[in-house]
Amino acid sequence: MVIETLIFKEIGLLPELFLGISLIYLTLHGTFLSVSKNYPLLQISNLYLSVLVLSMVCFLLMNDGLEVLDSSIFNNTVVTDYLGYSSKLLLGVSCIFCLLIIQQYVVDQKQNNFEYILLFLFAILGIFLLCSSNDLITAYLAIELQSLAFYVLAAFKKNSTFSADAGLKYFILGAFSSSLFLFGSSIIYGVTGTTNFEDFKDLFFGLFPGGQISLGFDLNKGSVPVHFEIPFDASLLNFALVFILASLFFKLALAPFHLWSPDVYEGSLSSSTFFFAVIPKLGIFVLLLRIFYYSFYSFIDNWRYYVVIISILSVIVGSFVGLEQRKLKSLLAYSSISHMGYSLISFTTGTFEGIQMLLCYLIIYICSGLCIWSIFLLTRLKISYIQKQNKDLTDFVLLSKSNKTLAIFLATVLLSVAGFPPMIGFLVKIGVFLASIESSMYFIALVSILCSVISTFYYIRIVKILFFEKVLVGKLYYPIKTQRAVIVTLLFYLLLFLFINPTLLYLVSQKISLVSVINIF
Repeated sequence: MVIETLIFKEIGLLPELFLGISLIYLTLHGTFLSVSKNYPLLQISNLYLSVLVLSMVCFLLMNDGLEVLDSSIFNNTVVTDYLGYSSKLLLGVSCIFCLLIIQQYVVDQKQNNFEYILLFLFAILGIFLLCSSNDLITAYLAIELQSLAFYVLAAFKKNSTFSADAGLKYFILGAFSSSLFLFGSSIIYGVTGTTNFEDFKDLFFGLFPGGQISLGFDLNKGSVPVHFEIPFDASLLNFALVFILASLFFKLALAPFHLWSPDVYEGSLSSSTFFFAVIPKLGIFVLLLRIFYYSFYSFIDNWRYYVVIISILSVIVGSFVGLEQRKLKSLLAYSSISHMGYSLISFTTGTFEGIQMLLCYLIIYICSGLCIWSIFLLTRLKISYIQKQNKDLTDFVLLSKSNKTLAIFLATVLLSVAGFPPMIGFLVKIGVFLASIESSMYFIALVSILCSVISTFYYIRIVKILFFEKVLVGKLYYPIKTQRAVIVTLLFYLLLFLFINPTLLYLVSQKISLVSVINIF
């Protein structure tokens, strides 16, 4: 009998394997400690162990040889390439920051269940597998792994009806969106007989020296493309792609699939909302690139119309409905909807510059989101009733008087997110608009620019509340511990460095985009 083991090139999935095995050990660690008589504070030990595990996962990612990364493993269902490597590294570092920030909040909320932090790691594992998926089945399983963790995270505060309502609403709509993905995948499999992204690419198009994309070759004329009849109904494929788009737009909370987002953000624990709002967006966009650029790029003229409509609708809804919000978490939910709309505009261009600006925008969105949500969680109100944990905009009235440095940090990041020149947020927004204009999408660029100006109002309103509101009384805050203050300062100076010298950001995004385009064609 021959015992099969992992072949050498399958070690490319070592970070995910290490994270999965570590999850088993962390579960045993929490289980054995929770049955002891002393009932120690499990959350702190599990959190620091999780940070250690994620740090080692990031080390394993950086230790991968980039020259041998471009390989497919596990029967071509998982791919290790530069796009997956860079996105996983960025997400891993972001999750470390996220876990370190939420520590005090989880203690204040008296959430001593060790499973809470483990759910974060399960979601991370799902996102990592999603970034490396090369098959519709693998992608579906990765989406379900992260989504199931999200449902439980949303409903984790058992004594809160708001949290239970948020978890139930998220579960029902998330299950519906997963069914749409399965339905679209089943149609594609029925039409083509495969679920592999590379098979789709080989089946539908090839690239010629002249840059023309075709569905076949002329053996007599060499590189001259010859178009032939597809032996199946292409309209059925377009129908299936629309279902997959709708499913992934649910996950990104794009309008009109965003209705769950404000309620889930408001009802969940703020530490869970922090994770929903910042971390999973990049993984979904990586999957969108793999499906609609790598596999079905020849159908771009068919699926682009739907994506353009959704992107414009998301920008409009996020900009106008956000003006009415008085609670910070709801405001950040609609802000996220509009930013995902801008990202989708860059995605629809179908060009190398569009992919590059999409990655730039997502990187800055993650860094800005980490900074804003960190300040949100660190400012603990000195109030007599513990039930109020979500903040209204007016709760920040005395922040500039009690902690002027933190107020300056928050105002600067908000202005960057709004797109004020010459912040780094302004530079990436200009890049998105220029990419859409170069693709002759003039009307879309005009509408998105106008909506960007309108959405600036609710960011300026927060700055006005921070520094210029005339009040006699307001809510004070607990002091911030040095460790968390250092984390926020590092995040702020990272954004400041990218503003002063954005070359690093453009070089990284260009490298990822270039490798992605080479793989596509």
